[in-house]
Parts: sequence; C-alpha cells; structure tokens
Amino acid sequence: MTEFTKKHLGGSGLGAKLKATRELRQINPEVAARRLNIKLEYLLAIEGDRFDRLPAGLYSKNYIKDYAALLGLPAAEVKKWINENLEITNETNNPFSQKIVRRKEFMVFPKLIKNIILALIFLACFLYLGFYFKKIIFPPFLEVYKPDKNLKTSEKFIEIKGVTEPEAEVNINGEVILNTSQGNFATVINLKKGVNNIVIKAKKKYSGEALMLRQILVE
Repeated sequence: MTEFTKKHLGGSGLGAKLKATRELRQINPEVAARRLNIKLEYLLAIEGDRFDRLPAGLYSKNYIKDYAALLGLPAAEVKKWINENLEITNETNNPFSQKIVRRKEFMVFPKLIKNIILALIFLACFLYLGFYFKKIIFPPFLEVYKPDKNLKTSEKFIEIKGVTEPEAEVNINGEVILNTSQGNFATVINLKKGVNNIVIKAKKKYSGEALMLRQILVE
C-alpha cells in the first residue's frame, strides 16, 4: 500500500488555489464534496494543503485531480504540481495504513457468497431429482431367503419367502403375490418330480424388473 507525503508547498499551495477558485465560483463545499462523492473533511483537507489527513494510497492523488477538474483547473498544471509536491512512500508493511474500499469492491464478497449458496441449492435439487428419478426407474431391491439355491427335496410343495420394496409387485411363476407394508412376501407352491424352476420377479410401476431364479430338485 502507498501513501502521499508532502515534499514542499511554497508560499501558497494547490489547496489554497482550489479553495479560492471554489469561492470565486460560489460553490458550497458540501455541494462540491457530494459531486466528488467524498467526505467533506477530505475536501477541506485538500483546501488546507493537509494531505496527511487524506486516506493513504493513490486515492489521495485522484481526489486532488477530480477536485481540480470539477473547478476547471488545467489538468497538466495540476499533474505537474502533484509530481513536484507529493511523493509516494511505500507503506506495504504498515498494518495501520488506511485504504478505501469502494462500495462496488465491497459487494464482491457478499455476491460471491450468494452465488455459492445458490449453486449449492441447485446442486442439492439436482441430486435429489437424480435420486428420485433413479428410485422410480431402477429395479426394486429383491432378496429371496427361502428356499436356498439348488435345493434337493422329497417334498411335493415348498415355501417361498423374501423381501422387496413395499410398493413393488411380486410375481412368482406368473402368479402375483401380495407383500406386506414392510415389503415381506411369502407363499407356498406345489412341486413336481424332477427339476422345478421357480422364477421370482419384483417390479414397480415404472421401473425395471428385478429377477431371481431358484431350482428345486424333487427326488
């Protein structure tokens, strides 16, 4: 960060000339400060050649140029005076040096936070819709825990038991089986001698089909 310090001002500085010009043009100092969009105390500091009271950095130089332009002073003359009477000293390591933050720059950080929040909300909605869509079209969960795979038996019937999603329709060898509100289902089917293929299916309204196969050998 930089600030301006006075080198020499001579008998009458630029500030006195600015003040005299303003009074000649009958411009109220409060009005001039409003037009420049700066504090009145900064304007009075310029007119009093008290540049040490201005904010540190290049803003001081711009304040002087803008004030001179407002009053119609020649830009070249003002620039020459600034170069001859003000020098820039490095205050990078000074933690107490002042800096003006423009309102536009100040608003960048809250605007960034707002954009991040909106992005997170959009992402959450997208993930939710993706999960909901997946839940609709993907095959339901299906587990058959009775009978075991490749079972041998001498019985002429067997119990089929399993679990799926509550809203899924269960079909065993072409017959619809009712399931409970927890998704459990059970039924008994007849067997014939030899190999019996038992096809268990589960499907929701718009989803794919979950399928499991059990082969039972009746001796």
